[in-house]
Amino acid sequence: MEFVLWACRLMHVFSVVVWFGGLIFVNAVMLPVSQYEGRSRSEASVAILHRFNSFVWSSLWTALFTGLLLMLLSPRFLWFDYSTLWQKLLAVKQTAFLLAGFFSWQIAKVVSHMERTQNEPDAYESWRLTYVKLIRRSLFCGILGFLCAAGMAVV
Repeated sequence: MEFVLWACRLMHVFSVVVWFGGLIFVNAVMLPVSQYEGRSRSEASVAILHRFNSFVWSSLWTALFTGLLLMLLSPRFLWFDYSTLWQKLLAVKQTAFLLAGFFSWQIAKVVSHMERTQNEPDAYESWRLTYVKLIRRSLFCGILGFLCAAGMAVV
């Protein structure tokens, strides 16, 4: 049983690092550099965003399943009981995860619109700005979830 918990924790942390680390890279490095270089509408930039979505979804599903296992195997977890600080932090973390997942679903839709409008500068720019907003919302949810996880480890 100890090995299952260890493996779940490791996979959970790894998937979250890939997910949100990738979002940070795209937001802080890739998008600003491609815009500065005037290549934000290039086929390569859009292909990278499309390819990154595969990593996002694989990380999201891995985080979901390992998180459920960790939650269900925890002796502190009780269904629909929010009487302790640990359980309240878990509820906030779950909400942040659901919101980040919803934003990731929206990001996938926006990338498909970006692919279709590469030859229309105004439409593409509008979708690109929407993409940036959704990434920043996802990152906010990720930071909130990380802070809740840190609080759960301390409590």
